[in-house]
Amino acid sequence: MNAACEPATTIKMSRTTPDTMPTGSPIPEILDSLVELTAQRERKTLEVSLLTTLRELMPDCTVALYSCRWIDGHPWWRIQLDQSDQAGQANPPWALPGGKILRILLQQEERQPVYQTETGLCVPLYQVNQVVALLMLTPNHDTAVDHTLLLALARIHENFLNLLHASDSDTLTGLNNRRKFDAQLYTLVASQHAELPRLPFLALLDIDHFKQVNDSYGHIIGDEVLLMLAQRMQQFFGEEDGLYRYGGEEFAILFRAVSAEKAQAILEGFCERISNQPFPQVGQVTVSIGFTRLDQCFVPAQVIDRADKALYHSKTHGRNQVNQFEALQQQGFVAQATVASGDIDLF
Repeated sequence: MNAACEPATTIKMSRTTPDTMPTGSPIPEILDSLVELTAQRERKTLEVSLLTTLRELMPDCTVALYSCRWIDGHPWWRIQLDQSDQAGQANPPWALPGGKILRILLQQEERQPVYQTETGLCVPLYQVNQVVALLMLTPNHDTAVDHTLLLALARIHENFLNLLHASDSDTLTGLNNRRKFDAQLYTLVASQHAELPRLPFLALLDIDHFKQVNDSYGHIIGDEVLLMLAQRMQQFFGEEDGLYRYGGEEFAILFRAVSAEKAQAILEGFCERISNQPFPQVGQVTVSIGFTRLDQCFVPAQVIDRADKALYHSKTHGRNQVNQFEALQQQGFVAQATVASGDIDLF
């Protein structure tokens, strides 16, 4: 074999059967943990699975996982709670890290797989060359940390994060894509309960006169408008809100509010912010929004149709406004959404 084609690292493994496996070998537990880890399809459950796995495999270490998010180029972090941590607790607030952690996030330190910190070890996890999570380990007393196992699990987790990102994200804007929207809308419609203190809503958002932007400035500038709008959505809405590129210049938002009036106020606030913040080269951009409350009485296709009718009303009655389907229905401006029976199987 040509030396240039040889792998950089060769791992030799002996054939091990249940009869020959050494007594007390951790391999079965590790394999079970990997099966659990790789079965996840949501980032949050993937993070919780990794955290639980490491705590089980490294009982002599204190293990914490910190999620990271970036706003206007600045990194924020907060600790990720697992199932036992979450009992009766709300998510902790995001905070600005300092010292060595900040330098690691900004990649101002020489890049290493594992960093030594004042309290123990730090393993950054990357997505598209940006740190999206930090594993923090504090060995108890003089415990020796198995770096090989730690890094192997970290890289597996990192690889799955990137696979989820590629599968669920819109290439241009970085928001969730239509496939992810369909899956989460179905789950939310099927699982939401009337007694929840905050009601679930679906909003559809459309950029006003977007064709004129493409015709006047070209598609490159049009793409910049889409990207900037997506960034402003991420800055305005909460991290628990689902943000999606629905298609073309249309976006979808799955969010919760204590009432329809509060939902209306939130969306109107976003409309106002967009209209008051000029876009480079284009100037003022406005958006129209239609929204509806999610109801278990309707299948996802009906929920989408209700939001779409409210959006159409906004587009044809002046644009740069927000309308709720239920309010329009009470006023007689829209009719009840009807969906053919075959459409129920779309999701």
